[in-house]
Amino acid sequence: MTDTAYAPAAQEPQAAPGSFVRRVADTFLSPIALFGRFGARPPWVDVTVLSVVIMAGAIAMVPESVYLETMREAVRQQGQQMTPAMEGMAGMQRVFALGATVVMPWIALVISAGLLTLIFSVLMGGKATFRQHVSVMAHAGLIGAVGLWARLPVILQKRDMQAGISLAALAPSAEPGSFTYKFLNAWDVFTIWQYVVIAFGVAIVGRRTGVGTAVAVILGLYALVMAGIASF
Repeated sequence: MTDTAYAPAAQEPQAAPGSFVRRVADTFLSPIALFGRFGARPPWVDVTVLSVVIMAGAIAMVPESVYLETMREAVRQQGQQMTPAMEGMAGMQRVFALGATVVMPWIALVISAGLLTLIFSVLMGGKATFRQHVSVMAHAGLIGAVGLWARLPVILQKRDMQAGISLAALAPSAEPGSFTYKFLNAWDVFTIWQYVVIAFGVAIVGRRTGVGTAVAVILGLYALVMAGIASF
């Protein structure tokens, strides 16, 4: 993977970011062209709304029984048994999950864009603004939203909210509660795709960091966080 920083010619006028439909399509088909059209204030609200709607639709398709089975497995891994009170919480978990799907993406978007700005603009000298990083994250979020629908058949078949299309398939003998399984399961193919697209966006709008460096930093940080989570 090339590590050449993207630097559009200064004399060329900045192209418009494109229509909503074009930006959605380019997120999946041509992210380099998409981010190359970003100006100082690229749009982000419309694609975030779309991502929320897509994810909420997928979450709404998951029945209460799947949440109950997920809770049972988590309790079993802790060496405990489900109580009637805990079983009664499955319905509330479904409602909470749907509510979190509507609210949390907006919060996560701001936090993630802030981290990108701190790392790539403040510490690494990139030219991108917080607003540009918000838009990069918002557009890349569409990949994760579509990925949730791709995971849905696996979730329903395994009756496990944590199931997905991940690298955990490379370790079929790993126990679900083990570090190996939890770490590999965090590497869903759509998550990897999403973060690589984010890295392209960071490199292009920042005009300082190469794509290879951006990919290494973003995936490296994700690996550290997931390793920490998998340790518990």
